[in-house]
Formats: sequence, structure tokens, C-alpha cells
Amino acid sequence: MRDISSRRRIVEDQGGGHSVKRGWLRKFHFENLPRFQRFFERLLKITHTHRIGQLNALKIKVENVQIPCNGLAGSFDGMRILFISDLHIDGSDELADKIVEITESLEYDLCLLGGDYTFNCEKIPDTDHSNLKKIVKKLVEKTQVLAVLGNHDHYCDGKMLHELGAEVLVNENIYIEKGGEKIYFAGIDDSHYYQADNIPLASTGTDGWSFKVMLSHSPERYKQAVEAGYGLYLSGHTHGGQVCLPGGKMIVKGASVPKHLLKGQWKFQGMTGYTSRGVGTSGVNVRFFCKPEITLLTLRKK
Repeated sequence: MRDISSRRRIVEDQGGGHSVKRGWLRKFHFENLPRFQRFFERLLKITHTHRIGQLNALKIKVENVQIPCNGLAGSFDGMRILFISDLHIDGSDELADKIVEITESLEYDLCLLGGDYTFNCEKIPDTDHSNLKKIVKKLVEKTQVLAVLGNHDHYCDGKMLHELGAEVLVNENIYIEKGGEKIYFAGIDDSHYYQADNIPLASTGTDGWSFKVMLSHSPERYKQAVEAGYGLYLSGHTHGGQVCLPGGKMIVKGASVPKHLLKGQWKFQGMTGYTSRGVGTSGVNVRFFCKPEITLLTLRKK
């Protein structure tokens, strides 16, 4: 695990409230408006829909996705990757056991964690640390676990994951070798809030002919990943909208990217991407017309 970057250290040391300023809305985004979030939660309780939303948030769907990959070595055709993003484990007392129950029943070769392990950026109760540790310990017992940090994570959260046995990629990469062929997994630091990502640094030491996978909390660095030669880009952050209109139409985007990159499988130039809806919730612990997901990706040589 690489040392904390100067950029992340500056933002963490400022100790201010989590506030993202991007696009024409600047700071007027849902994630920056805790008062509006509390108003929305009260409105749900008044209309007796709050509990329905909470129950929806526990109806985790396992998405089995076939990922066609240009340039994937034949040795890795059929490789199964468990991808879990946006746990926000302090949002629900029941979520940890649900995640453990589901993941123990699945067969896969590698586990990737996409960041945002908690929601409350300032303080996290010990019980929530215990829930996070429970999940990660079970995952580490089963396979190798790679992880990145999200916009709700501190560097100390990464150190805790590292101590539990996960390999936390902070603008760095590792490779897996099989049959004399390699596949690289590079992880970048958060680009959405901390803006501490560094793709050139994360790509250091990779070769020009092996298949490369980018693990990023947010899909917002997709263009830079293509330019750096990545064939697969995995991210979360958007929650798929979390609270959507019927049919899954998103109300809140959560990231400054084209609409088709906000959830599910997508393509950009020669690169395949997948944006998870996330397994947890943010702001208000409810979901409507947007199921939480744990993703089982199968890489396919194209």
C-alpha cells in the first residue's frame, strides 16, 4: 500500500465537511445537502414509505455479467471476479450479515472492492468497524482481495483493510500470472472528492502487451484510462441513482459522465466498462426502483 499522497493529506487535514464542487451546479448537489437529505427522510416517514425503501435496500441482486475483453490473454478467459462497491456499512445494521451470506455462496477467483466503505466521513462507531471487518475477513479467507479508496474514505480506512489482508491499491498496480501470461490490476485513489488519482503513477511497471484492468471508485476517469491503454474499467460511486423513477430512471447522477456510464456495462472506444449500482446506500438508507448489487464478472476473450 503506497503512502498517502500530498493531495489526499491536504484535503484530509483540512477537516471540512464533505463538499464536492463540479459542473454547472457547483456545490448544489444532493450529496452536499444534508438538510435536504433529512427533509427527504422525514417526508418518507410521513408518507409511510420509509420502511419500504429500507427493505428495498436489503434486496441485493447478484448480477452475473459476461465481459468481452479485447486483448485478454487466453489463460484468463473465464476468470471470475467478485466486485463489491459502496458498502457504506454504517448505513444499515443488517447489511453486513447479508453481504457475508451472499458472498459465501458464490464461486469466484478474485475479489475487488470499489471504495466507500463507510458513509459518515468524520466519525464511525466501533460497531460499524466491526461489521466492515467481518465482511473483509470472510472475503480474504476465500480469495485474494484488491481494494481502492472512495470519496467517503480516509487513508486510515485503507490501512485497516490492509491490516485485514486486503491489498489496497493507492495509485499502484499488481499483476496475476497464469500460463506465462499476465493481467494487470491498477487501482487509483479517489478522483471525485479528493482528486488524488494518478493514472501514470498507477501504471508504473505495466507492460504494453498485457491486458490491464482499472479499478476506480468513480467512472469519471474513463477517458484517461483509455489513453493509458486499459481494456476494462470497473467503478461504482453512482449507486445507480439509488432513488429512481419507475423503470430505473435516475434523478441524481452523482458523477460528471455521460448517461450510459452511470450504471451497468458500457463501452468507450476500445475499452469495456462496468459501473456498479453499489451494495449500500448513501444519505438516506432507502432505495426505490434501483436494487443494490453484488457483481460477478466473467472475463471473456474477444
